[in-house]
Amino acid sequence: NAAAASQPEPMESVSVAVAQERSHRQSITSIGTVTAIRSITLQNEVPGTVRQVHFTSGQIVERGALLITLDVSVELAELKEQEARAALAETQLKRMESVAHNKAISEIEVDRARAELDVALAQVARNTAVIARKTIRAPFRSRVGISDVHSGQYLNEGTPLTTLQGVDDSAYVDFAVAQQVAAVLKNGDNVAIFTASESKPIPAKIVAIDARVDSTTRNTTLRAKINSATNGPAPGASVRVEVPAGPSR
Repeated sequence: NAAAASQPEPMESVSVAVAQERSHRQSITSIGTVTAIRSITLQNEVPGTVRQVHFTSGQIVERGALLITLDVSVELAELKEQEARAALAETQLKRMESVAHNKAISEIEVDRARAELDVALAQVARNTAVIARKTIRAPFRSRVGISDVHSGQYLNEGTPLTTLQGVDDSAYVDFAVAQQVAAVLKNGDNVAIFTASESKPIPAKIVAIDARVDSTTRNTTLRAKINSATNGPAPGASVRVEVPAGPSR
C-alpha cells in the first residue's frame, strides 16, 4: 500500500471529435447465390450419333460457334433426292404453264403441278431444318461447362450435353429476406455484396422483388444486379448480401 501510494496517478488520453449529422440506415445480412444473366443446360433436340465435338470444357465460345455435330449422312442423301424432285417439279410446272396459254391442258393439271412443286419444296425445307437441328451451336457468348460427350456416342432426344454460362459484364444475385424487410424495399435500392475472398463490398442494385411470400419460411426472394461482374464471383457461388432494413435516419 505504501509503494502504491508513492506512484503517480496514471495518465488518461482524451480524444476530441466534432459531431456531424450523417445519414444512417439499419441493415441486415442475407446469404445470396450468384446467377449468370444467361445460363442454360444444352440438350439435343433430335436423337443421333455424335460425329464431332468442337469445344473443350471451360472454353469461352462466341455466339453461333459450332459446338456439336451429329451424323447427318442419311439426311444429306435424302436432301439431294428431294432437291432433285423439286427441280423436276419446277421444270414440269414451267412447261405446263407455257402450254396452258394455248389451252392445250386444263387449269386443274397446272394446279396439280404447282402443288407437287410446293410439296417438294416443303420436304426440302423440312430436311434442311432437321440437319440444322443436328448441328448444335452456341446461342450466345458463354463459357462451356464440363462435358462427357464424345465422338461416336449415341444421344437420345433431350440428353444433357453441357452447361453454358453467359459471359457478361453483369450478374444477378438472388437472396431472401423476411417479409417485413421486403415490404420497405423497392427496385433501385442499393445493396452490398461480400465474397469470401474479397473484404471490399461489391455494389449492386435491386432489380426484382418476388410477387409472393414463401408460405413456409415467410421470406421474400429478391434479385440484385452487379454491373461490374467481370472479375466477380462465379455463377453458383455463395455470397453475403448486406440489405437495408429500414428508412434512413
